[in-house]
Amino acid sequence: MDFGLWILDCGHRAAGIAAASRLPPDLTDNDTEKPPNNKPQAAVQPAAPASSPDAPLSAAEIAAESVRLEEARRSGGARAVGRSIIGVALIISLATLLSRFLGLAREVFTAHLFGPSREMDAFFMAFLVPNLFRRLFGEGALSSATIPVLARYKRQGDPAATRRLVGTISTTVALGLTVAAAITIAVCWIIPPGAIGEAEKFVAFRLYLTILLPYVVFICITGLQAGVLQSYGVFGLPSLTPALANVVWIGVLGALWLTRLPATDAPAAVAWMAAGALLSGIVQWAAQLPSMRKVGLLVKPTLDFKEPGVRQTFAAMGPMLFALAVFQVNTFFDQVMAEMFVPGHGAVSVYAYAQRLFQLPLGLVSIALATAIFPLMSRFAAAGELPKLTASVVNSQRLLAFISLPAAAGLCALSYPITALLFAGPQYPQDMIQRTALVVAALSLSLPFVSAVGLVTKAFYALRDNKTPTRIALATVAINLVCNFIFVQTTLREAGLAVGTGVSTLFNLVLLAVMLRKRLRGGVLESGRVESSPQASERIAQPLTSSKVKSMPLGVLRSLVAALVMAGGAFAVEYALFGAFGLTGRTGRLISVSVAIIAGVVIYAGLSMALRAPEFEQIMALRKRHSSSSPTP
Repeated sequence: MDFGLWILDCGHRAAGIAAASRLPPDLTDNDTEKPPNNKPQAAVQPAAPASSPDAPLSAAEIAAESVRLEEARRSGGARAVGRSIIGVALIISLATLLSRFLGLAREVFTAHLFGPSREMDAFFMAFLVPNLFRRLFGEGALSSATIPVLARYKRQGDPAATRRLVGTISTTVALGLTVAAAITIAVCWIIPPGAIGEAEKFVAFRLYLTILLPYVVFICITGLQAGVLQSYGVFGLPSLTPALANVVWIGVLGALWLTRLPATDAPAAVAWMAAGALLSGIVQWAAQLPSMRKVGLLVKPTLDFKEPGVRQTFAAMGPMLFALAVFQVNTFFDQVMAEMFVPGHGAVSVYAYAQRLFQLPLGLVSIALATAIFPLMSRFAAAGELPKLTASVVNSQRLLAFISLPAAAGLCALSYPITALLFAGPQYPQDMIQRTALVVAALSLSLPFVSAVGLVTKAFYALRDNKTPTRIALATVAINLVCNFIFVQTTLREAGLAVGTGVSTLFNLVLLAVMLRKRLRGGVLESGRVESSPQASERIAQPLTSSKVKSMPLGVLRSLVAALVMAGGAFAVEYALFGAFGLTGRTGRLISVSVAIIAGVVIYAGLSMALRAPEFEQIMALRKRHSSSSPTP
C-alpha cells in the first residue's frame, strides 16, 4: 500500500532518520534552545538533553530529540546556503531521483530477464519478509531510538561507555534477528507444500526466503551503523549505500544475462538473484566498517545490559515498532490478496513493477517538498508560532497540488506507453503490459492524495504528535483492506488494489485534515495579522489573508484544469508520433514518449503562465534569485 510506505518514510524522517548530512558542532554539542514561555499548548517543547546518560528517557523524549537534531541541521543548512524551501526541495528531488532511478533500472532489468512469472511472484512474496524487518529495524525504530541516546553519550565524553552502548545494541539486534530468521525458516520448511497455495510456487517461495532472510541481519546492522556514523558527522558513505546496493544487484543481473541462465532455468536464476540481494546487504555492511573503525566504534560483540542507554533505547523502540508495523503489515496483506484472489500467475509481479514505476513521481513530488518543509514547521511549532505553521501547511498544500496534479495526470495519460517502453520484451507478454499499465494508471490517480497525506502528517510530527496519525492510520488500514477485498475480485484484478489504496488514502487525508484543523483552530485568521515580511527561507509561511484563503480552491481547480489539458495534449502527441515516420519498436516508443513529456511540460507551463498562476511565478522567482546569487566565473 503506497500511502503506508509514504507515511512510513515521513515517520522515519520525522524521528530523525533522515539525518544524513553533517551536523555543525554547535548543533550537536549544545543543549536545546528553549522556546518562549508564552507559547500555545499545541506547541510541545522539545526535550532538552539530560545532564547524564543515566537519566531515563521516554519514547516521546527520544523522538523529540531526534526531531530537534534533524530540524536544526536542515534549517541551519538552508540558512547557510540562502535557499528557500522550494530550493531545498529541488535539491532533495535530485538526490531522491538518483536513488529511485537506480531502483527503477534494477526493476526494468529484472523484468527483462524474468517478466511477471510464477518464480517472480514467489520472489516478491519472499522479499516482503526481510523488507519488513528492514523497514522496522534497519530504517525505522532502531535508528530512531539510538541516535538521540548516542548523542547524549557523545556529550558526556565517555568513549568506553559509548562503545559498550553501540556494541551491546549491535550484538543484541544481530542475535535477535538471527534467531527470528532461523525460526521463520524452520517454520517454512515444516509446512508441507500444497498446504498454502500452489505447491510449486510455495516451494520456490520457501527456497528464496531461506536465501534472503540472512539479508535482514546485515541490512539492519547497516542501518544502525549509518545512524552512528551520521551522529559523528560521517554522512557521505551512509547516504550512498542504497545506491551501492542497487549497483551490486544490477551487477548480479548482468552476470545472469551473460550466462543466459534465466532463459534455461528460471527458478535457479531467481535463486541466484536472491543471493545477489543478500550480497548487496553484505556489501553495504562491509563498506561502512572502515568508517566505524575511524570513529572508534568498530567494537567486538558485547552484551552489557547494565548500560543505561541500552535499556532506554529498547524501551523507546516499542511504541515506534507498533506505529511502523501498522503500515508494513498492511503492505504485506496487499501482496497476499493479489496472490490469493487473482487467478493465474503474475499478479504480485505486475503490482510490484507498477509500484516501482510509481515511486519516481512520488519521490520527486511529495517526499522532496514535505522533507524540505518539515524543519520549518518544526521550528514554528516549537516557538509557538501557530499562524506561521498554519500558513506553511496551507501554502505548501497549494504548491503541492500545483506539482502533483500534472504529475498524476501525465502519468495516467502515458501509463501504457511508458510501461511498454520500460518493460516490453520476450518475457513480458502484451496482456501483462496492459495489466501493469492499468495498475500504474490507478496508482497515479492517488498521487495527489498520497502527497497531501505525507505533508499533513509532517505537520502532526512537527507538533510532536505521532499518536493522531497512527490512530487514523489504524482506521485507514481497515478501510483499505475492505476496499482491496472488494476491488481485487472485480475485473480490475490487481489494479483493484491500487483503487483501494486511492480510496483509503482519501479517507486518511480527510480525517487528518479535520484533526489538524482542530489543532490549528484560528491559525489561518491569525496568520493574516503577521506584520513582518518573512525571510527568504520562510517564504512558504507568508501570511494568509482572507482573499488568499478564498483563492485556494480556485487555485487548485486552475491547476486541475491545466493538468487535464496537459494530459490530453501529451496523450495526443504520443499517439500521433508512435508509428508515424517509421517510428516503431522500443526506439520509436522512446522518441514518442520523450516528445510527449516535453510537450506536456510546455503545455502546463504555458497555461500556468497565461493564467498567472502564483505557484508558477513563485518557482520562476526562485530561479531568478538562484541565478542572481550564483557566483560569476
